[in-house]
Amino acid sequence: MAKLLIIAEHRSGKLSDATMELCRIAKEIAPGLGLEPAAAVFAKDDSLAKEVAKYIPEVFAVTDAAVEVYTADGYAQAVKAVAEAKDVKGVFIPHTYDGVDYAAKAAMALGAGIVSNCNKAVVDGGKLVLTRNIYNGKLQETKAVTSDKFVVTFEKGAYDPAEAGAEGAVSAVSVSFTASRTKVKEVIATSTGGVDITQAKVIVSGGRGLKDGDKFKEVILPLAQKLGGEYAGSRPVIDSGWIEASRQVGQSGKVVTPDLYLAIGISGAVQHVAGMKGSKCIVAVNKDPEAPIFNIATYGIIADLFEVVPGIMSSL
Repeated sequence: MAKLLIIAEHRSGKLSDATMELCRIAKEIAPGLGLEPAAAVFAKDDSLAKEVAKYIPEVFAVTDAAVEVYTADGYAQAVKAVAEAKDVKGVFIPHTYDGVDYAAKAAMALGAGIVSNCNKAVVDGGKLVLTRNIYNGKLQETKAVTSDKFVVTFEKGAYDPAEAGAEGAVSAVSVSFTASRTKVKEVIATSTGGVDITQAKVIVSGGRGLKDGDKFKEVILPLAQKLGGEYAGSRPVIDSGWIEASRQVGQSGKVVTPDLYLAIGISGAVQHVAGMKGSKCIVAVNKDPEAPIFNIATYGIIADLFEVVPGIMSSL
């Protein structure tokens, strides 16, 4: 049977949360399209492929020095080889920096249609129907896939991660790589001495309502520490130099999906909302009752943050 294939994403020997989310989407969608869910892992060995096999029934491992470190050329060639060898009709890719980099290239190699940055997928009348945000999240559009082959990228947090089940089968796929035009000399972390905020379960995020950098550090950092989470900020906070750029949440920063997101003094511009709307619980504190952040907040507190946050701290 033809396959619906997800491409696993990993960094430093660890699978991304987005990979587990794609496993769930593929298993939910594939039966309605008459396809079998499968995954492909490109790495130096098959250890990560065996890990992915806990979440999806069939995994194809491409183990080669050409994909030991990510390059768009290497991944696009690997996708094409697996698709041709295993009768792949559809490919799901995480909408991340890497995924966006090679998804269109892979689609061209397959002669497939492509829909990017999707947050929902359903099968209607045997066709795949996708939902995606447009105009910075102000509107949503749906697209029905009509091409024989397709590539789709999904934004992080669109679905809950898959749960481990019976271990699937892992098989090797060989690829005859041509020379890549990109040579990776070194991978440099954008943040040192801290954690990646995209992996945090609790995030306390501050905005311009904090007034200045000193007040931001006095209010936001202690609360984040007290809750065992990470601190972050909106773009104006970053542009003002209050905290490092690696902690920016939003369209031009990081997309986060924590269990708890506290938006303190953040108005809720669409660019910021695009980076955190997938959070499981959003608590907003703002003295402006018309602040857009309240439109997506699970709980909203209309009050002065300099009075609210000390109250929260004293109750913890």
